[in-house]
Amino acid sequence: MGSKRIVIIGAGFAGAFAAKNLRRRLGANVEIELINATNYFVFQPLLPEVAAGIINSGDAVTPLRVMVPEVKFRMSEVTGIDFDTREVSLVQGSRRVPIKLSYDHLVFAVGQRGHLDALPGFADHSLTIKNLSDAHRLRNHVIQCLEHADITVDPELKSRLLTFVIAGGGFSGIETAGELAEMIRRTLRYYPSIDQSEIRLVVVQRDARILKELPEELATYAHRKLENRGVEILTGTGLKAASSTSVFLADDTVIQTKTLVATIGNGPTQLVQQLPLPLERGKIVTDRCFRVTEYESVWALGDCAAVPLDEGGTEFAPPTAQFATAAADQLADNIVRAEKGEECRPFEFSAKGSLASIGHYSAVAQLFGVKFSGLFAWFMWRGFYIMRIPGLSTKLRVTLNWFFDYLLPRSLVQVRGEEPMATRYATYSKGDLVFRENQIPDGLYTVESGLLESRIENSETNEVHVRRLGPGEHWGERSLSRDWLTKGTLTAIEDSRVLVFQREDFKRLRETLPIVDAYFKGLAEERYAPSLRSDRTDR
Repeated sequence: MGSKRIVIIGAGFAGAFAAKNLRRRLGANVEIELINATNYFVFQPLLPEVAAGIINSGDAVTPLRVMVPEVKFRMSEVTGIDFDTREVSLVQGSRRVPIKLSYDHLVFAVGQRGHLDALPGFADHSLTIKNLSDAHRLRNHVIQCLEHADITVDPELKSRLLTFVIAGGGFSGIETAGELAEMIRRTLRYYPSIDQSEIRLVVVQRDARILKELPEELATYAHRKLENRGVEILTGTGLKAASSTSVFLADDTVIQTKTLVATIGNGPTQLVQQLPLPLERGKIVTDRCFRVTEYESVWALGDCAAVPLDEGGTEFAPPTAQFATAAADQLADNIVRAEKGEECRPFEFSAKGSLASIGHYSAVAQLFGVKFSGLFAWFMWRGFYIMRIPGLSTKLRVTLNWFFDYLLPRSLVQVRGEEPMATRYATYSKGDLVFRENQIPDGLYTVESGLLESRIENSETNEVHVRRLGPGEHWGERSLSRDWLTKGTLTAIEDSRVLVFQREDFKRLRETLPIVDAYFKGLAEERYAPSLRSDRTDR
């Protein structure tokens, strides 16, 4: 393949293993770049155990630079793709400097994000469990509910605090329910004012049964085991809305709660939504070889892709780690074949089986058509995932976590920092360059003290526009409103302190408060350089 470059966006099971397999097949002859917003690979099947405090959050991840050391890794945010010029637009670093990266082959492995907007209140009042920060946040939230319930004298509030609703009865929902039930059971002895009978944990499943991917016999076993441990399972109904105090079911049942965990409602990432890609049910349409046929040398796999498993396109690869890693291997082979001018090989894979932990040393499993349940299935579940976890050090840490959890009580420590504020202060010394040309502003900058200078030079007319900003003046509103790059520079003329209003919060404020929006729309054009007054760009 010569000195070509393969760019992979996303480092979940599909992206990380695709990079690994491509490097193994191609050696050092090809540049492989892996782009991800975080610098670690998350073993997602362990997230319920992270939320339950069995596994330390740092032990469920593997650094990507360790996992794929021979692949060039770039921790960046992809903002756009030009399929004609074959360039990926990125922003990276604290200053969000935009760059362009050319590619010969482009691979989408971006997964999906929680898409809860279709259900009123879900996006505002539910917790998800798709990444490491979600699991960490859920654990902190459950501990906080227990702490508050132990001291409150309001019975109605206590009931809401001790009611936990999980939307979705698939693998993620059932494993989360099982682990949370076990976590709460094992920690209640430290909360003298809470009785086990006061705990209400509810799983809501729209389908007629839970774990529909497993045989009915195993699903029934899991259902019975969870109910014996006090978990309510409501099947045949869904959720239609949520508020800060309640969830509302499709059958008009209302459950008072402070905790809603959503394991449903997946949709395309913001990047996939904004690109002119063929989508089906929110996924990128590919052929059986993972090719996005509308664009040359563009591929997609994993949760973000609708990869057909048959000629008629009636069955698609499911969003599981098994299929993602198998697809990653086949994708690498197909890219090599494409470069050699050979026919690509359609993706064919039969799952070896499925496993689900239901907590309290119990699980259900089907491997090679044989069904298992109970303690033996739990040991199989542990063994299977230990083999699949990448990296010897990660395997060892997870195994030790499991061992100590069997011997020691669960930790009740709520590890959390202060809630992030919508605004922050930034201090600059005289002469500091606050912004250079062609950056993406991270917020609205309002001067509290000192003096800053905005300087824009027009190379066509040799015009230089200088504006000085003192206390009470602001900078960046046009770029934020239109997602433009900055023009010119912003420099501290004196020691200065500025208040930075984060970009998303600034946009929400304008959308919500007409008086604020009217103020920014009414700013006099004379304050800007002439080249900006046509709204073609911003400073």
